[in-house]
Amino acid sequence: MVDADHPRPAALSARYSAVRLNSPDWFARVGDVARSIGSDRFHRELVELAGAAINHDACWIIRYSRVAPPDVLYTKDVASDVVAYYSNLYSSVDPFSEYWRNNGSPGVLMLNDVRSPGQSWDMYHKVFQTLASISDELGMFFSTVGHCCFGLFLERETGRFSQTDIERARLIFPMLEGFHRSHLGALFNDLRNPRGAQVEGFITRPTLIEDRFGVDVFANDAWRDAARRAPALADAVEALRVAPAGTIHASGPLSVKVEVFDRDFPLAPGGRMYVLDAPQRGAEDDPDRLLEDALGIFTPREREILLLLMNGQTTGEIAQKLSLSKGTIKNCRLRMYRKTGVGSERALVKHVMQSIGAR
Repeated sequence: MVDADHPRPAALSARYSAVRLNSPDWFARVGDVARSIGSDRFHRELVELAGAAINHDACWIIRYSRVAPPDVLYTKDVASDVVAYYSNLYSSVDPFSEYWRNNGSPGVLMLNDVRSPGQSWDMYHKVFQTLASISDELGMFFSTVGHCCFGLFLERETGRFSQTDIERARLIFPMLEGFHRSHLGALFNDLRNPRGAQVEGFITRPTLIEDRFGVDVFANDAWRDAARRAPALADAVEALRVAPAGTIHASGPLSVKVEVFDRDFPLAPGGRMYVLDAPQRGAEDDPDRLLEDALGIFTPREREILLLLMNGQTTGEIAQKLSLSKGTIKNCRLRMYRKTGVGSERALVKHVMQSIGAR
C-alpha cells in the first residue's frame, strides 16, 4: 500500500517498461497520437503514449465532473469486476474525483497529493486499492469544457512510481496537453458540420456556445429544451456575457456557469460557453455520512471491528490492536454475519458497500 509517512522505495519491475524519449518507438507513438486527433480513439492513443514513457502495469481513463459521478471510459489490463466495483461502490470515495470537484486544475497528480484523513480515504485506499491490486497511481488531468476533465491514470501493482517516473510525467505533460487541446478544438470545430464528430463525451449538460460577438454557435438539445421551459435562461446568459470566467448566475432553480474560450479556440475564438448546472451535492450524499448510515445496524464494537476488517487486517491483528481475544473477535464477526445475512468477511464488506451505493 502507498503510505505518505514512509520514504518512496525504488520501483519494482512493471508489466510495461518505458521507452527512451529519443527512440524511434517513442516518435512513432507521438505520430500515432497526432494522427488520431479528432477521432474516437484519441484518448486511448494518448494514455498509451503516456504509458510508453513510464513503467506501469495498467491504465484507466475516467471522466470527472464537478456535478456528476465519475465515468470510466477505458481501461487496459484491469479486471472487469474491478471496474464494476469502482463504478458501483467506490467512485463516490475516489479522492481524485474529490480533488477535481474542489476546483482541481490540469496537471500531474500522485495519489499522496490527494490524501486526506477520514473514512472515505480509508475506504478507497485500504479497501478498493486492495481489491484492485493497486500499489500506486499516477494521474494526468486534462480539462475539457464546463465542469469536466479527463483523468488518465497509470497504475502500479507492486512498488511505487519512482521520482524519475514522476519527473518524466511532468516533462511530457505539456506535449500531451497540447495534443488534447488540439483534439478538443477539432471536435468543436466539427460541430459546424452536422455530420461531424460527436462530442457527447465533453458536453454532458445543457450547453450554449456563443462567439465573442454574442452570436450563437452551438446549443445542444438539452439547452434548447431548457430554454423553452424556462425563459429566464436568456436573462441569465445576458447577465453573464460580461462576467469573468467561472461566474455562476443563480436565479430560483436556475444556476448557469460561464466559461471563456481562448482566442485560438477553433469553434469560437474568444467566445463563451454557458452550462446549466445541476443542484449541488447535498450533505446527505457525503461519503462519510453514507458510511455512517450504512454502519448504523452495528454496535460501536462491531463497527470498530468491521472498519478494521475493511482495512484488510486479520483476526489476530484486530485482537492485538483492540486488546481482545481472537474468540471475542470471531464471535463479534458471527453476529455481524447474522445481522446482514452473509457468511464471509468478503460478503460482509460487499454488503456494506452495496448499502452505501443504494443510499
